[in-house]
Amino acid sequence: MQVRFWGVRGSLPSPMTGDEFAARLEAILARFARNAPRDPASLRDWISQLPPELRQPTGGNTPCVELRSDSGQLFIIDAGSGARVLGEALLQTEFGRGQGRAHVFLSHFHWDHIQGWPFFKPIYIPGNRFQIWSHQPDAEKLLQQQQREPFFPPAAWDDRKASIEFCTLREGEVVDVNGVRVLSQELDHPSASYAFRFEENGRAFVYATDGAYDHLDLVAMEPFVGFFQDADVLVFDSQFSLDESREKHSWGHSSGVVGVELACRAGVKKLVLFHHNPGSSDEDLYKLLDAARDHARTVQCRQTPEVVLAYEGLELEI
Repeated sequence: MQVRFWGVRGSLPSPMTGDEFAARLEAILARFARNAPRDPASLRDWISQLPPELRQPTGGNTPCVELRSDSGQLFIIDAGSGARVLGEALLQTEFGRGQGRAHVFLSHFHWDHIQGWPFFKPIYIPGNRFQIWSHQPDAEKLLQQQQREPFFPPAAWDDRKASIEFCTLREGEVVDVNGVRVLSQELDHPSASYAFRFEENGRAFVYATDGAYDHLDLVAMEPFVGFFQDADVLVFDSQFSLDESREKHSWGHSSGVVGVELACRAGVKKLVLFHHNPGSSDEDLYKLLDAARDHARTVQCRQTPEVVLAYEGLELEI
């Protein structure tokens, strides 16, 4: 399985500000002045050795993750503003010719997870086919609502030319999507959000955004530890610091430290911090990453997970 991140922020899109860009540029130029490379090849090598917080912008689009199965099946997980960018890339493939097939899994219907859907160009091309999977029996109606007047041009919903089928999931059931087993688990979030577990050829990818975890005792965490068990990759809601996640529990988000605790108990190999706070700079996010990694070094568990920060363009091979 292959994974690519197209949107990693939560709540609303949050592009880098001019001040943030200027501060990053100032830090890069200060390093450059101390050890300036003399030729293009050396310059590229020098750039590759910059610290991640300077070399790789996290990005400001809201959640959208691409998953490719070993057999080439395309799964799109959530349709935040990152879905617009994914759609542009797909136009260069069979989707641009009206021959694309994809399965879209929606964790829930808060706007940051569906706001990219009207701008996802492959749905306007005849011949493309999509199955939309969610726990909402009225998913089509909910998606349509965000494209009604006065919020959207009146004809936008009817302009879709692709074939779109809506499939309702039930928690606890296992669905087989062309050889990929998909399971779901409800999370603690306003209006409810659902985690998804994708299994293929003995490997597992878990997407668990928009969830709070009030108690870390064994009994309370047992359902989640079981759902995350032995995952190769766990994408985890880490919008807050640990203290913020406790203060704002009713917001339905968590922290990287809690993610480490759960990943350790479940034997997760790689933990990906996700759904970043729109008000956090890249510097802030790397501090949260450091806190999670520090905690991982102190926790006693059968397998210490590798902890990484989700950013737009991040690709993982499972």
